[in-house]
Amino acid sequence: MLLPFLLTACSAAGTGSADRLGTPDASLARATSTTTPDNGPTGTPVPHQGVQGLEGNEAVTAYQGWWNVQVDVLGRSDSDGTPLRQYATGNAFSDTVISLTRLHDNKLVMAGRPRTSPTLKSLDPQANPPTATIGDCLDVTDWHQVDATTKEIRDPQQRLSRYPATAVMKKYGNRWLITDFTREVDKTC
Repeated sequence: MLLPFLLTACSAAGTGSADRLGTPDASLARATSTTTPDNGPTGTPVPHQGVQGLEGNEAVTAYQGWWNVQVDVLGRSDSDGTPLRQYATGNAFSDTVISLTRLHDNKLVMAGRPRTSPTLKSLDPQANPPTATIGDCLDVTDWHQVDATTKEIRDPQQRLSRYPATAVMKKYGNRWLITDFTREVDKTC
């Protein structure tokens, strides 16, 4: 498979939830919370207001910025991935650079745009460094591998088009960076 980080086969079927599609406008980023097994009724609620609410909004905005940069970087055959450093580090950065290299090696780029629906799942501003976890239902239905010259679609025969994903983020100085990005390839959303 050419882009294991972005496009893979899907073993689970399901229709998902239509209300989880659409990408929020980056200028209107909002941290939202949901009840999950890790953040249930007896857990600590994710803040909506105050300093912690602002921190959550900053983390969600950084996550959305990371996707915007990925669309740009992976959509150009001349990109070296340097802009990704503003939003990612560790595995999240290296996995995206590996995908970029594989695209270039096969004379492909990404065309279109994924749809995200990030939700702040947890926030620990007291950790060193502060951490946040963002859940997403990532939809790459309209984001395709294409020939860099002809723009003909070259997606794998079977690819995962909608799946839950989790981003672990850490705040270094005044900037949130994605450190790890995990796809749940056995599920759909």
